[in-house]
Amino acid sequence: MHIKDFSARVATFKLAAALEEYESGLRALTQCWLDADALRRLQQEFGAMRMLGASLPRLSVSWVAVLVSRARLLQSLCGRGGSLVAALQEHLAAVERLHARCLRAIGSQAPALA
Repeated sequence: MHIKDFSARVATFKLAAALEEYESGLRALTQCWLDADALRRLQQEFGAMRMLGASLPRLSVSWVAVLVSRARLLQSLCGRGGSLVAALQEHLAAVERLHARCLRAIGSQAPALA
């Protein structure tokens, strides 16, 4: 997938959809942290989101918050950070904020109905 082939609106929509999928997978993963397949799928999903997030400078602050919170979550998961529950909550909140910003951006780019 080449991000430059998409308009900003399409990339924003794709990022919003990917964030929903990622959040759902992350919440499911909390039921069993040792599910290697689920972890691998989330890693792949995040890789695709990374390309989309990098292509949308208007969302860069929220995207960086997701990146930072994810790094903290991974550190906690490996036992090198603080509370795993707190890190998970922080990451989910950052994902939700970015998702909301995506939806607002999509709505603000919608053509006016005459």
